[in-house]
Amino acid sequence: MNIAIVGAGVCGVTTAHELLNDGHAVTLYERRGTPAEEASFAPAGLVSTAWALAWAGPELRLHAPWAAPGPGVRWRAGLDGSAWRWWRGWRREERRRGNDALLAVRELIDQGLERQIELTSELDLDHDRSDDMLVLLSDAREAAGAQAAIDRLRGLGLELRSVSAEEARVIEPALATSAPLHSGVHLRGPAVANCREWTMLMRHRVARLGGALRLRTGVNTLRPDAGGWRVSASDGSEERFDAVVMCAGVGAEDLLAGLGLPIPWTVLWSHSLSAGLREPMDAPVSAVLDLKARVAIARLGQRVRASGGADLGGSAAGTDPASVHRLGQVLSHWFPAAARFSGPQASVQSWRGAIVVSNDGLPLIGPSRLPGLWLNLAHGAAGWAMACGAARRLADAIPHGAAQAQATPFSPARVGL
Repeated sequence: MNIAIVGAGVCGVTTAHELLNDGHAVTLYERRGTPAEEASFAPAGLVSTAWALAWAGPELRLHAPWAAPGPGVRWRAGLDGSAWRWWRGWRREERRRGNDALLAVRELIDQGLERQIELTSELDLDHDRSDDMLVLLSDAREAAGAQAAIDRLRGLGLELRSVSAEEARVIEPALATSAPLHSGVHLRGPAVANCREWTMLMRHRVARLGGALRLRTGVNTLRPDAGGWRVSASDGSEERFDAVVMCAGVGAEDLLAGLGLPIPWTVLWSHSLSAGLREPMDAPVSAVLDLKARVAIARLGQRVRASGGADLGGSAAGTDPASVHRLGQVLSHWFPAAARFSGPQASVQSWRGAIVVSNDGLPLIGPSRLPGLWLNLAHGAAGWAMACGAARRLADAIPHGAAQAQATPFSPARVGL
């Protein structure tokens, strides 16, 4: 089949690779100048299954627009009624999500991590990565509040253990002795991988397999055409394909709306702060999560990155200084000598990225109700952890067509698509 993919983030590039590997012809459309320039550029880099199931999303609290950045969702959507409906629905679904859905998410992430590790070895992909993650609990109240999530993860068969403050400091010896620490949760298995670095390496693999990468070329319209799809691009070109896979998060709204399809998701905006290491011995070994602040700190080679926060609504342009400042404060609280924030050798990068979250918090993976239009998007904050698994599932389903696609908790049909 001749297949177009819209969006060259980690999900788009990985989907292109799996389809090419199966013998399809693939054209990848990307409106930016390079792949992984938007949501895949500088996310937390976390791929831990336990983190994704329990703590990837923000706390179910809504903060006023003028509130300081914090662990919940900060309302920046003004009088947007659709944003308010999304918030209420999403919070309700998050509270009542059962083990069947969580097991499906776990299976997807586990499949993705297995495939990611397999490709890393098979293709000799040299990128920053590390195992194990530590959830930091500052006091007894926080530890008690985390127990329900810990019990649920254990019930799902995840490998984790509660550790004392002393054990936590052995696992992460650079933790500041001045920072109050009651206990921790040690999550075993793959924990950190550099999303953009991996995507760029896979981009070269896609090219070697014969994939066409159309950079600086957005998709203006999609329209059905005699059993296939006609793609009109921003460079004036128009081409027919047997199928289209939508992997773009931000930007997909207009294309789907033009086809009469609903938009059952919203966009949250998150931040990250990355800096070069000042002293490697004073940096995290792998990754930690400050559960109270909902800020993740990860070591990515010779850099350290703090990530967190969620704004509902607002412009995509620029970063929020208050959010970035908070990330720096949390990083310095736990690892005061890790990052080089000033001086002639300083290398600091702040980033604001989109997190596309469906109405029920689960990804959209599979056929739409329009024949030949497939979706692989709305993975939420754990998109990097899910990317390889979602791509493989989609590649397995496409040759059989929508009629034969297995109904899953991730089926777009569940939300009217």
